[in-house]
Amino acid sequence: MSILVSQSEKATIEEELDVQAAMITFHGSLKSEEYRAAMLANYDLCKKPQIKNWLQNNIDAGILSLEDQKWVSESLIPKAAQEVDKIAVVVSKDVFRKFAAKNILDKQKGKLNFQYFNSLEEAKDWLKS
Repeated sequence: MSILVSQSEKATIEEELDVQAAMITFHGSLKSEEYRAAMLANYDLCKKPQIKNWLQNNIDAGILSLEDQKWVSESLIPKAAQEVDKIAVVVSKDVFRKFAAKNILDKQKGKLNFQYFNSLEEAKDWLKS
C-alpha cells in the first residue's frame, strides 16, 4: 500500500508502507531545480520514523546532468544515508541514466547498503528482506 505525498508531471513521491520506504518515481527529464526539489522532498520523507528505506524508480527517468549527479553524490546521499537503512534503485531503460545512477552510488560503496534492480518488484523484495 502506498500513500501519495506529491505528484508533478515529471516526479511522483509516495510513502510505500509495505517496505517502509520513501519512493520517488521519475517520468522523463527534469530541469535541475525540479530534480533537486523532488529529491529533497523524498529525503524529507525519509525523516519520518516509520521510513527506513529509499526506493528510487528510474525506469522512465530521463538524462541527469553531471552537475546534478555530483550534487546527489556529494550532498544528498551522505545526508540520506543517515536517515535510511537501504537504498534500492530500479535502473532506467535509458543507458545514459543507468550509467548516471551507477556512477553516483558506486562512489558511495562501503558507506551505504544499496542495490540496483531491473524491476520495482525485485527492489521491494530486497527492501523487505
